[in-house]
Amino acid sequence: RSLAFAKDGTMYVADSRNHRVLHMDIAGNVLEEWGSFEQSPDPSQGPPAPLGKFSEPWGIALAPDGSVYVTDTWNHRVQKFTDTGQPVLAWGEFGQGETEESFYGPRGLAVDSEGRVYVTDTGNKRIAVFDANGKFITDFGSAGFEPGQFDEPVGIAVDREGTVYVADTWNRRI
Repeated sequence: RSLAFAKDGTMYVADSRNHRVLHMDIAGNVLEEWGSFEQSPDPSQGPPAPLGKFSEPWGIALAPDGSVYVTDTWNHRVQKFTDTGQPVLAWGEFGQGETEESFYGPRGLAVDSEGRVYVTDTGNKRIAVFDANGKFITDFGSAGFEPGQFDEPVGIAVDREGTVYVADTWNRRI
């Protein structure tokens, strides 16, 4: 679903249907892979899936320090890894905006030059912004059709000046 390039030219791929991340060289050789399937149960029925397990990883982005961030879509969270795939932390839970960390199917992901993590919280029609350790900073957007509103925000990118671009799927616009 998504890929990101490291400074050394290698790439990281979110292999959604296989519930894993691939780290590949420019020729397509797999250097590392990590992850396997595990779906978090309903919060009232058990703990979340362990770190490093995925239910359809969708977005992937690299931080300036080389950390790898992955949206774990149907576990409703973001996971952070080292550049070699060692799990560092995760944040988020299923929800419809009850808390700052409530996600409903997060998909896109971008990291700016300051290390801030931008997440397209697709089902909640917003963009949530966190620091490098998952601490909530802010969010923006709401459901709708007007400027600043979204209907299925999926893709996201941040340019060198800090301007955020969002692929707003059902509104058919950037």
